[in-house]
This record gives sequence, structure tokens and C-alpha cells, in this order.
Amino acid sequence: MVRLCWLFLLPSMLLGQSQSDSTIHHPLTPVARDLWLAKDKADHLVCSAFLVGLGYYMAHEEMNCSHRQACTAGLGFSFSLGIAKEIYDRRGRKGVASWRDLVADAVGCGLGYALIALGR
Repeated sequence: MVRLCWLFLLPSMLLGQSQSDSTIHHPLTPVARDLWLAKDKADHLVCSAFLVGLGYYMAHEEMNCSHRQACTAGLGFSFSLGIAKEIYDRRGRKGVASWRDLVADAVGCGLGYALIALGR
């Protein structure tokens, strides 16, 4: 199980440790139009919930992990991708990561977990 968690978390950790280009200015202020109730936040929420389900299915059905291990794998998989997306936004063209996007990702992970618990 520990190896499975590292499989999902290692890429995020490696991306987070890469050196950024010192010529690019990364402002620390939030994006002016980063609203809490926006299509972008709904996209993050729905995608995160879907990815929890996908990670759960892959771990439980394809790799024969227990329910608890599959839940952990699904949550780790989904939130790792959410973090990787924000790192990409920070180091990419946008130059700014959104904490609100990460909150939407976390809420989506909770929603995905709740749906798995309800369906069980």
C-alpha cells in the first residue's frame, strides 16, 4: 500500500522541487478574477470527484486492494493531480497558482469519497 501511495505522490513531489526560471516573475497576490463561485471551481470539484472514483476503481478492481487501501489510493491520486495542476499553473504561462482551486479540489475529493461510501 505504501508503494501505491508513493506511486501517486512522487510525481507531485518531483514537480514541486524543480527549479523555476528566475527570469519569470511570479506574483504572490491572488488572481483578481478568482471567484469562489465560478465555472473553474466547478470544473475542479467535478474532476477531483471523478478522479477519486477512477483511482478507487483502479486500485480496488484492477489491483485487488482492500476498500480502505483503494479509498486512500483514490484520494491520493486525485489530490496529487490537483496539486500538480496548480504547480503547472504557477510555473507555466499563468504564473499564478490558485488556493481556491486547491480548496475546490479538496471539496471534490471529499465528494468523491462520500459517493464511494454511499455506493458501498
